[in-house]
Amino acid sequence: MKKYIIAVLLACFATTAFSQIQWISFEKAMALAQKDGKPLLVDVYTDWCGWCKRLDATTYQDSAVVAYINNNFHAVKFNAEADEKITYHDTVYTKKDKTHELAIKLLDGRLSYPTTLFIVVDNGKEYTAPVPGYQTRESIQPYLFYFSEKAYNSRSLWESFMKGFNAPKF
Repeated sequence: MKKYIIAVLLACFATTAFSQIQWISFEKAMALAQKDGKPLLVDVYTDWCGWCKRLDATTYQDSAVVAYINNNFHAVKFNAEADEKITYHDTVYTKKDKTHELAIKLLDGRLSYPTTLFIVVDNGKEYTAPVPGYQTRESIQPYLFYFSEKAYNSRSLWESFMKGFNAPKF
């Protein structure tokens, strides 16, 4: 019996310890979103950003947040200062000076790190919603529900959604 309990505890620990967000490339996420309609969650970060590192170490390690993101989003980790070439809507974006051109485009020139960017491809249209700043487990939850449950289709304003938001806590 003791061996069984130890095995169960080790299995639970291993599952929790190794659960992580399944990050994929921007191009792959866009292609998948156009096929299955899942929104993108893009973590826009830089290597020098302390709050970005804290987001990775806390919120993006929370098992409930990880599970929800993996089940409902195509997750992309995007270094806004990386040298990689990324194709988006038939245009190739690269790093210019210190910042990647795609970061400038997606964030509409308002560069802030970290920024959690939601991209929704819905009925042939594309919507982007940048959420700047560090997000806790509690503060990211309404955004996750809003975009994964397509609440933007039934409520005209974010404020309306937040007034009625009473989702179960993770």
